[in-house]
Amino acid sequence: MMTMTRRWHLKGWLAAAGMAATPVFAAAPFNGTWSGTLIAGATRLILRLVIDDTTATLFSVSQGNGRIPASSMAIEGRTITLTFTAIKATFEGTLSDNDHIEGTFFQGAPLPLRFNRGDVPEPVAEPTFPALTPEILNDKRMAAYTPAMGAGWSKGTYSGLFVKGARSSDDEIAAQPEDQWHWGSITKSMTATLCARMVEAGVIDWQTTVGKVLGAKTAGPYAQATLVHLLSHRAGLQPNLDLMNAVFYSRDPLPDARDERRKWALAALKQKPVGPVGKQNVYSNNGYIVAGAMLETLTGKAWEALMQQEVFTPLAIENAGFGAPGRPGQIDQPLGHAVQGHNRKPMPVGPKSANDNPVALGPAGRVHMPIASMLTYLRAHRDRPATFLRAESWAALHTPHFGDDYALGWVVRPDGSLWHNGSNTMWYAEVLVDVKTGTVACATANDFAPDTQKAVGEVLMSARAAALADVV
Repeated sequence: MMTMTRRWHLKGWLAAAGMAATPVFAAAPFNGTWSGTLIAGATRLILRLVIDDTTATLFSVSQGNGRIPASSMAIEGRTITLTFTAIKATFEGTLSDNDHIEGTFFQGAPLPLRFNRGDVPEPVAEPTFPALTPEILNDKRMAAYTPAMGAGWSKGTYSGLFVKGARSSDDEIAAQPEDQWHWGSITKSMTATLCARMVEAGVIDWQTTVGKVLGAKTAGPYAQATLVHLLSHRAGLQPNLDLMNAVFYSRDPLPDARDERRKWALAALKQKPVGPVGKQNVYSNNGYIVAGAMLETLTGKAWEALMQQEVFTPLAIENAGFGAPGRPGQIDQPLGHAVQGHNRKPMPVGPKSANDNPVALGPAGRVHMPIASMLTYLRAHRDRPATFLRAESWAALHTPHFGDDYALGWVVRPDGSLWHNGSNTMWYAEVLVDVKTGTVACATANDFAPDTQKAVGEVLMSARAAALADVV
């Protein structure tokens, strides 16, 4: 399966939004502009909804006003139902008075969403979460039917870590605190961090273009896309290769993935752009793969080797690797799981196993490591050590460059904290770096069901609460 991380922020699907709305009933009582705030765990999105007699369009204000037309609109009395096929979401709400629509937004899991009439949303208080305990973690895990779930947090030099559940749904081997977890698209901030190291080493510049490194003819319409464009999802690249082409790439570990990665990057550069370079945020795994291929071209080293050399080793990150963790034929690490209703099918490690994305996707989402190692990585982004990167490089990584909420591998929340999530469709994880309070937190699970995503987001915020409360 392809990496297609389901985000409560919507940028992963904006490129596909293009279907005209199909009215079923007159929209008269709902006509106008509405604004609301969607909150899910660590994610907070300001949305605008514009309705007229024939169409409804959702705008993600927090993400550069990304436009998402409704594919259908049905109104019965004071109830409106909207379907957004492009982002696999629905909204159903009731007109509680002439100025409010009370409803539920569903995108994998239901979330309350209240729209008020006008351009400015009403203030919405952040939900509160209890400090994480082993009991809370296990309750969340069991309610989501997740085989295993883990979380960790840190404030200053103090850290905590809980793990509950089994490595495999078919076995009773308990997950351990030192186990390795797949972190999916959280890898993107690691690739951006590697790029910062390469910028400081003079290998590449933030404004280096795809055309300069891979050739203008090869880069085609993306020739003027810079490294910053690629890492900000602003290069105009499609999110992924289509499934028909992706099946020809190896999922098994390779001694050197450079040829596969370059092949993928060149295929991505031949796809039709989703829009002009720099004009819109379209969440793209392809952009990070092209960035990885550029580094490999300039250094003569594989992205995997560069990550170990330039990021993991200098930060003393232990037991980090690539692909699904564990040894073939064994259950020595948690296994990812496919979702079949409430059942979870373990995806074993071994040759020809579809337990991860193709190796070429490494820069976009194939890192695994233990929770403790992830906390080490997050603390580096919290503390911004000058021995690893200069202050201007940390600022470049943590600052959105195009007026939306996406920095380089990080979503910047309204409170200034950094967040991202990740999945290869068989694992799910979220991380948070809060510089203002000096806290970091992470939460992870070895499946990707909608209920699991919601549970992981809530566990992440409870882990943050534990850090702030200094609860062991």
